[in-house]
Amino acid sequence: MTMKAFLFTAFVLIQASVSFAQDSTGTTEWFRSKSLPEFCDTFPTDKCADRHNFLEIYEPLFEPMRDDSIRFFEIGILSGLSHLMWVNYFQNAEVFGIDIRDYIEAAEGSGIKTYVADQSNRQDLYAFMRASGANFDVVLDDGGHAMDHQQISLGCLFQSVNPGGIFIIEDVHTSLPQIYQDSSFHVNELETNTTLLMIETFIRTGEISSEYMLDVEAEYLEQHIERVELHYRRNDRHSITCVIHKKEGN
Repeated sequence: MTMKAFLFTAFVLIQASVSFAQDSTGTTEWFRSKSLPEFCDTFPTDKCADRHNFLEIYEPLFEPMRDDSIRFFEIGILSGLSHLMWVNYFQNAEVFGIDIRDYIEAAEGSGIKTYVADQSNRQDLYAFMRASGANFDVVLDDGGHAMDHQQISLGCLFQSVNPGGIFIIEDVHTSLPQIYQDSSFHVNELETNTTLLMIETFIRTGEISSEYMLDVEAEYLEQHIERVELHYRRNDRHSITCVIHKKEGN
């Protein structure tokens, strides 16, 4: 999608806000009264029930921090729908996004802080962390879904997650080439480089094995991961998301 798509999304939100404002509680309270899955009526992302249904998983995870002043960062902007959803769900949060396309002008006034960065490029990621101030409470990877993209981003960015924070890798099902036959996901012939295998190996052994990470990155993950939740949905998309919790006090 282009910048025009993001602007169109913002226009839809503005139009919705006009109708919501007719409610005596106002737009802010209207959004506050809705659960995260109910946001799909306004923000029909692929996280909704008719696609991957990740929001049903995220609702109990995010609800306790909903009114907190958190820093929420999602990789991948596309139409901007999910970022607009986070801005309205976490009304006291700072919301950040990166993409290889430039959405800075398009996102102006939306409450979203966007940066141009390639998630597979360490220099770009470190530049983003310096520019944004890092210290994120939630990092959500909904970017390119390729094996190197997911694993480099996790290795680089997990250090920017606050103690007790969360790192989410969406669309781990791209590790399944028998279902997702797309060479752009960079699964090798033996399937030994997949993000799903990396996660499953960590669950079994406590060790991170990734051909894309630096040794120091893998060691940091091994020392600072508190627990891992791997969610698989038995739907026609074989939807998988992984929630990684960082230890407190690190």
